[in-house]
Order: sequence, then C-alpha cells, then structure tokens
Amino acid sequence: MKGLIGMVSGYFGKYVDEAGMRVTDMFLAFPAIILALAVEAAIGRGAINAAIALVVVWWPTYARLFRAETLRVKTQYFIDAAKLSGTRTMRLIFRHIFPNVLTPIVSYATIDLGNVILAYSIISFLGFGVPPPYPEWGRLVSEGFQYFPAPAWWYAIIPGVIITIVVIGLALLGDGISEFITGGTIT
Repeated sequence: MKGLIGMVSGYFGKYVDEAGMRVTDMFLAFPAIILALAVEAAIGRGAINAAIALVVVWWPTYARLFRAETLRVKTQYFIDAAKLSGTRTMRLIFRHIFPNVLTPIVSYATIDLGNVILAYSIISFLGFGVPPPYPEWGRLVSEGFQYFPAPAWWYAIIPGVIITIVVIGLALLGDGISEFITGGTIT
C-alpha cells in the first residue's frame, strides 16, 4: 500500500504527486516515537497494536522512497517503449516499474529493520508494549532498572546489550545485502 502511493505519485506527477506527498508530509511532521505512542494509546496495548503504530510511523518514508525510485525508473527507455506499445498504466506500473524499484527498497528495508526493532523496544520500555506476562527486550530493560546499579545490575544491562547486538547485526546484514544486490563487493 505504501509503495503503491509512492509509485502512483511518482508516475502520474502533478496534482496526484502533490496530494500524495502532502499526506506523507503530515505524518512526517510529528516525531516518530510520539506519533507511535499516540496511535498505540488510541487503539490499545499489544504486539499487533504496536506493529500497527510502527507502520503508521514508517510508511511515509517508504512512500517517498518508492516515489523517488519511480521518478528515476520512469525516465528509462524501456518505459517509453512499453508506453508506445500500448501497455496500460497499471500494468506498466506493476509489470515494469515495480520490479525495478524493488531492489533499492529491499536494501533500505534490511538496513532500516534495526531502527524498527529499536523503536519497538522504546515503545515497550515506556510501557506501551505487550502486557507483562510476555517478555520484551524494552520492558526487560525497564524492569531491570529497579535492580540497577546494585544488587543485580545485569537485569537491565543484558537486554540492552542484546538489543544493541541485534540492531548492529541487522545493519551489517542490510549493508551486505545492499552491496550484494548492487554488485559491489562485501567488505
């Protein structure tokens, strides 16, 4: 859905582009964590509601990225050839533009996954995640602060270190995938 908004805005341009990008600007005007907390407070606590809140926060970035890539791809000669051969607009978007904009989007999404996990941990740290019988890294850090610095400092430190390792690992994985997809060498 978010990609469709970006691709349609980038392909049609003018008024469609203005309308689509102004809607994304409205969502980007709010700080991400505050908007996610507001959405989750409005719809209730839980893992699915936290995921919905994060989608509400993250979709404008991907819509803009899809738009930018669509603007790049639609100037290629094969798009002109498809238009001249009578290809319908939606078929052109889904058959020719979408596969060509997907590669940079996948690269960015793998790098961005660490940011999503970090934001979800922040939401659960603040008490808006899954209710207490279920473990979450952010809530474990929050609950561990009552034992910090003594007698059991590791209750807060260990989940924080795990979050850090996972986020850095996903960023490195995303960088490697990006290098592999673009034909560079993985260093």
